[in-house]
Formats: sequence, structure tokens, C-alpha cells
Amino acid sequence: METILIVDDDDFVVEYHTHMLSSQYRIEVAHDGEAALELTNSRTPSLILMDIQMPRMNGYEAAYKIRLAGHTVPILFFSNLNSLQERLKAYDAGGNDFIAKPVDEQELLTKVSILLKAHKANSGHADEVAVKALSDLSSLGYVMGFYRDSFHCHDLTRLAQAVFKLTRGFGLKCSLIIRDQKANPCFFDDGIAKNIDAALLESLQGANRIMAFGKHRAAFNWRHASLLVKNMPEDPDRAGSMRDYLAYMMDGLEQCTGKVLAEQTMKQTIQDFRAQNTDIKNSIVTLIDDMEIQLEVLFSTLSIDNDISEASEALLVNMIQTAKTAAEEKVQSGLVIEEQLTEVLDMLQEKQETASPSDDIELF
Repeated sequence: METILIVDDDDFVVEYHTHMLSSQYRIEVAHDGEAALELTNSRTPSLILMDIQMPRMNGYEAAYKIRLAGHTVPILFFSNLNSLQERLKAYDAGGNDFIAKPVDEQELLTKVSILLKAHKANSGHADEVAVKALSDLSSLGYVMGFYRDSFHCHDLTRLAQAVFKLTRGFGLKCSLIIRDQKANPCFFDDGIAKNIDAALLESLQGANRIMAFGKHRAAFNWRHASLLVKNMPEDPDRAGSMRDYLAYMMDGLEQCTGKVLAEQTMKQTIQDFRAQNTDIKNSIVTLIDDMEIQLEVLFSTLSIDNDISEASEALLVNMIQTAKTAAEEKVQSGLVIEEQLTEVLDMLQEKQETASPSDDIELF
């Protein structure tokens, strides 16, 4: 008797579907995506009836990782989310079909029967190629999702989170270092700092662009970032495809890191300009006040009916010239800061013009 794995966190729904199917199929149950993945790896069912919204790991993630593990078992999604977008996401994740809640018994039995028959008829090489195509399509979707997310990141922490969103989608365990010239922050996908990972990442600067080492480990080294992957796929073909996808991701990460660093430099320059401009203005005011005080002292030494002596006149002219020179120096300092700010703005504009995801990255 063929086995159907029902994956849902709702006991009532599990019981309801078990009642529909148990007369014709052996039933096994998993209450979330992680349990479904573990069970599929240990004893592959004939078909998986997969809910989408579940704790720990949703149905899309579970289906993708089941495909990534090489399983060709038919996956039938069911959910209240029955829009076109949700259906496309289900297929991109490697699903074979989709049925909306509440499930009609006859429709469910028909779909299950069709999927099982098609799986038997297409088993072998042709089916493996089809599943690989689904996996490739889904993987490219993850990469494009990273590009969309990363271009909305304005700090390195958010950028690292976008990277880990992609790598978790691939089922990878990773650590990341991003180099920003002043500091080299390390990020960890589980949020737990690991000294050995950090030390390795710091030593990778200037190493080969893509390195494989140890057991299923790899490092990807670009100018601004290095990614450490600790569980690359065992299958050589899948590992090769994964290297390509991660290289696409690193290209995007490189561009976005440059954009983020330029933005940060611009913000710091603006802050410095504001601080120095305030100091310049205050200094000029102080110079004028000092000059007024010195003039008052000078004139207080003169009699009303006396002309200003040549020495006093020279002293007055020298005082005014000194104040003028000092004020001009302060103004010139402000102009230098303005030029620096203009350079940063030009650099940021250049980054934005060259960092379009459709300009430099060709996925097909």
C-alpha cells in the first residue's frame, strides 16, 4: 500500500484528511516542515500532502529542502492561501500541484491518484531532470529575492540578514564578514558568535575567489565580503550549481556593500560638515567680537580732540587685517568640507547608477 505523508500543525485537519485517505493509503503524519524533511529523509513516502502555514519551517521551505535533498516524491500543497501568487510560489518551491482549503474529498482523491500515476510513469531520468529544473527555478527565485531585498538595505546588519535569508532558503549554514575599511564586522546566521569562524573569515582576505576545503565546506571571497559555507551539498552537480548561485549572490553583495559604505561615508561627512560649519560660524563671530573689544580699548586711549597717531593707525589697520585673514581661513575651511561632501555625493550617485540589478547580472 502506498504511503501518504500529511504535514500540518492542526490536529483536526490531520484527522480530517486521514479520514479521507486512510481507506486507500497508509498514512504518516508530521506537524511541521522540519519533521516532514526528517521523515522524508529516513523513509520516503509515496506522496506528501503539505500545508503551507506552519511553525518552525513553512511548507515552501520544507518542499524546497526536500527537492534539494534529491527526493522526487510528489508534493501536493493545500492552504487557505489560494491566490495565483501563492500557487506560483508553491510550484517554484518544487510542488507538483495545489489544492485549496476546505479540501473537497473527491478532488483530493483525484489529485492524489493522478500525481501517483504520473510519478510512476515518469520515474527515472526524465523525472530527475524535471525536478532539477524545478530546483533551478526555485534557486534563481531565491537569488532574485536577495537582489530585491539587498537594494533596500542601508546598513551592513540588514545586508547580512538579506544574505542569510537566501542561504537559509538553500538550507545552508553560513557565517559572513563584511569589510568596511575601519572595521570588519562578522555575522552569524544563527546569531551566535563563533570565534573560530571569525578568525577564519578574517584570514580569507586576498584568498582565492572560491575555495573548497574540509568536508563540504567552501568560502567565497570578494573584495568587500567573504562567506563561509559549512554544509555544501554532497552531490557534485548540486554543489556546482550552488557555487554558481552563491557567486551571483556575492556579486550583488559586493555592489550593495559599496552602496551602503558610500551612504555611511556621506552621512559621516555631512555630520562632520555640520559640526565644523558650526565651529566656523562661531569662530567668525568670536573674531568680530574680539575685534570690537580691541577697537574699544584702542579708542579709549585716544582723546576726542586728538587725531589718531600713525602708530595707532597702523595698529588698527593690522588688527582689522588680522581678523579679516582669520575669517577668510575659516571660510576656506568650510569650502574644503563642501568639496569633500560633493565628492562623496558624486561617488554615491555613480554607485546607484552602476548598481542596478538588471544592468550587471545575467542569470539566464
